[in-house]
Amino acid sequence: MDIQLDDVFSDFVDDENTNLQNLYNQFCEVLPGAYIALYGEDKFAHPSFPELTVEEVSSLKERTLKKKKIVSGKDSSGQLLYGKFLEDFEFLLLFVLPDCQSDVTENPHLYKLYSNSLKVVFLNARQEPQEVENKQLNRNIDVLNRKHILLQDENHKQFLLIQKKEKEYSRKLESEIAKQTRELRSANVRLEQASKMKSEFLANMSHELRTPMNAIIGFSGLLMDSIEDEDLHEYVLTIKRSASALMVLINDILDLAKVEAGKLDLDFKPFMPALLLKTVVAMFHSQAKDKGLSITFEIDSLVPEGVIGDDHRLQQMLVNLIGNSMKFTSEGEVVVRLECNERVGEKALCFSIRDTGIGIPLERQKAIFEKFTQADGSTTRQYGGTGLGLSITCQLAELMGGAIDLESEPGEGSTFSFEIALKECSDSELMELKKENPEQQTDSQVGEKAVGSKDKIKESSRSTDDTPECHMNVLVVEDNPVNQRLASLLVSKEGCSVAVAGDGLQALDSLKEEKYDLILMDVQMPKMDGLSATRRIREIESSEERKEYKSLSEKDNPITIIGLTAHARKEDEQQCYDAGMDKFLTKPIVRAKLIEELENKKRDFSS
Repeated sequence: MDIQLDDVFSDFVDDENTNLQNLYNQFCEVLPGAYIALYGEDKFAHPSFPELTVEEVSSLKERTLKKKKIVSGKDSSGQLLYGKFLEDFEFLLLFVLPDCQSDVTENPHLYKLYSNSLKVVFLNARQEPQEVENKQLNRNIDVLNRKHILLQDENHKQFLLIQKKEKEYSRKLESEIAKQTRELRSANVRLEQASKMKSEFLANMSHELRTPMNAIIGFSGLLMDSIEDEDLHEYVLTIKRSASALMVLINDILDLAKVEAGKLDLDFKPFMPALLLKTVVAMFHSQAKDKGLSITFEIDSLVPEGVIGDDHRLQQMLVNLIGNSMKFTSEGEVVVRLECNERVGEKALCFSIRDTGIGIPLERQKAIFEKFTQADGSTTRQYGGTGLGLSITCQLAELMGGAIDLESEPGEGSTFSFEIALKECSDSELMELKKENPEQQTDSQVGEKAVGSKDKIKESSRSTDDTPECHMNVLVVEDNPVNQRLASLLVSKEGCSVAVAGDGLQALDSLKEEKYDLILMDVQMPKMDGLSATRRIREIESSEERKEYKSLSEKDNPITIIGLTAHARKEDEQQCYDAGMDKFLTKPIVRAKLIEELENKKRDFSS
């Protein structure tokens, strides 16, 4: 310390500087370990004392003059320092305690200790040197120094103890966070596994339910074509209608599970909202006629010709709401209205369905949108239904960015409405839509086609001269004997030759031995499923192996493969296309759709 002080004050030789140097040395003795500086006309500072600006020094000087005691402050780097103005010497004393992180002025004991230490120096500097007093003063200084050192040691121990506790707490906290993170990850894995199992279970249940329903609906349709007795025809028609109602319930449950699992994706594409509404309303003409009701629709002139949205899900919502109104209306009318509100860059389509039915009490209006709930328990017995339709419609509306509104009075009817914001399609997209719907028929014409049986419509179209007369060989790949029989009958009724294979391996053998023009490929089969068989066929077509297969060797284009599956999920359809299938039909097989695909193939085959 003495060597450092000699270096600092080596340039000062006058008595005044010597006295100030002695004063500086005394402060160093009572403040051991501190970095000290004296600011006046001259400056005396420890080499490690931080550099201060004139403004910082002036600020500390003003504060210590005002408070007449030791004050604390911080420099520009955040270093904590202390100051006191020495009036007798016209010097500002500043010091830094590098090992002390807390503010001394906020600790009464430390503040008193440092204040007394400075007073000792002041008193010693003002008094005449007397040996006795100096000895006493030195003893006091020694005592204070020892107390100061002990206090610093104690503070250092407390600091180390706090640091140790903080580290232990930090380790404990990190361990607890890591443990909770592991538990959350494990729980997330379990939830994902449960969600996957639920999805697989629903998919399998859908498949298992649709497989027998395919036979019931398919064979009942074939029976209706062959039975002339009216009573028997009515019995079979009842079976078919009941099976169709059961299929609606199966689809509702599957859709509800998809919505709750967040796996129901919307398929946006251009469509014509007015044509969609006319078609949906036409579907209920026959039911309205049987009940003696009037069902009409109104379309605002502001409704755009074409918009982009999920027309399939929008149709599902309208069918649910109109069907609900039809169910609970015994006399009067059902009016469906389509309006349009302008939004920035979008068209808000407003649909409303008003009926003159039984109405819904105010206290039960919210409950009808809950799953498996109806406005009154007695309505289930009187009108039937599960209460799923409105719940699914409500969730679909929310998925599309809208909401279902309801206005109703008991005995006065109900009005359900919702608003969906959709973008208007481009001119080229609208032109393409018009090409797909060239007829642009009148309302009554659209109604007749929508009300009539799809099977009958297709049968009448097949009787025209537009359908080419040609012969096709079709291979049905299906493991279920009942479905084999049904598919064979449906295909053979269209004038095609049919062969059956029980799985994918048998299908490959059949393609070697015989020549086929089209394959109806079931997806889920033992030994080799339909996806694997399709991928294998596409591999063979692109290799030299095709020469070994009669059905593949002489074809310029790949053989047409239409997938048949009881799985109705969007991802199931995409898997079929990814495997190389050309089309995708769900079970129960809709006869009209199958006939349409066969006719399209006949046209391609003949050309």
